[in-house]
Amino acid sequence: MTAYLIRRFFQMVVVVFLSTFIIYGLLSFAPGGPLSGLRLATGRERVSTQDIVRMERLLGLDKPWHLQYTAWLVGDDWMDKVPGWEQYQSDRRGILRGDFGTSWKIAQGVQVIKVVTDRLGDTLILMALVTVLSLAVAVPVGIISAVKQYSRFDYFVTSFTYFGVAMPVFWFGLLLIMLFSLQFKNWGLPFMPSGDIVSLRAAPAGSVLQLLNADPGSLMDRAVHLIMPAFVLSMLYMAGWTRYMRASMLEVLRQDYVRTARAKGLIERVVIARHALRNALIPIITIVVYQIPGIFGGAIITETVFNYKAMGYLYILALNADDWPVVMALLFITAILVVVATLVADILYTVVDPRIRYS
Repeated sequence: MTAYLIRRFFQMVVVVFLSTFIIYGLLSFAPGGPLSGLRLATGRERVSTQDIVRMERLLGLDKPWHLQYTAWLVGDDWMDKVPGWEQYQSDRRGILRGDFGTSWKIAQGVQVIKVVTDRLGDTLILMALVTVLSLAVAVPVGIISAVKQYSRFDYFVTSFTYFGVAMPVFWFGLLLIMLFSLQFKNWGLPFMPSGDIVSLRAAPAGSVLQLLNADPGSLMDRAVHLIMPAFVLSMLYMAGWTRYMRASMLEVLRQDYVRTARAKGLIERVVIARHALRNALIPIITIVVYQIPGIFGGAIITETVFNYKAMGYLYILALNADDWPVVMALLFITAILVVVATLVADILYTVVDPRIRYS
């Protein structure tokens, strides 16, 4: 196992290195370069030539092409020690040393790492809540649906999962806003906030927030704002994970070792819990572990629909504003989390399935 972990560590380093090259290449070497949007801006969005030159220096675009990627990756504060590179030296330390640069448009002059961490907490709360709720429902429902195959409960679960998988997230989110925020207000019922993370002013008359006497920015205020985006994402994940759990459980229940356990006289509950469930969890582990980058990155569409200004909303905002330092930082961190999630999945396989060994 130790040799396997060491080998996987070096593989992860290579994958992360290649991902940094791809990330930088796609954004920096595209036609027009990363500043093309700023150069074409007009009116109030117009950026002066001096600001563009300053941004080029911040991103290292004033250097020869073979030094640009190096400066972004490991910094350029050491280039004055290399003969002929003295003019390219500045105070950047590179992303490998935690220096992602400063934001160009979203929060001008603010360090990218601060822009990211300021929104990270809200995304972690939303995505962790959604993941826990979805697992708590999808796993037992999928097991029961498989054990009681072709029953009324199974038909109901199958129909629900078809609806959940086929339902567009943005449509379902807008539908909830129209129903629980707009129509409930028109009907005189306690209505939900239509978006945001917290209230910016006192709760409007007749709202759920007023009914609960929630002060702006309080824990109750945050919890109420979480309900609709969490429900939308949970429905999506529940539907998909339930289908995977049901299909995996059906396959395991047909295996010879399950029939042998039943032939020995074990009660059905023990057969399911001790012999079938662990092996059936392998596909679910694969899916859920790869949710780790999603927990960091947020749900882009859902956060945009509900104006939930967290990581997914930040990514869209940075793309629309041509704020490439923020975009590149988010992509780089996501790449690291993907390779880490792969390693975590491989380790968990050995926990749930004793047949899997890395030696």
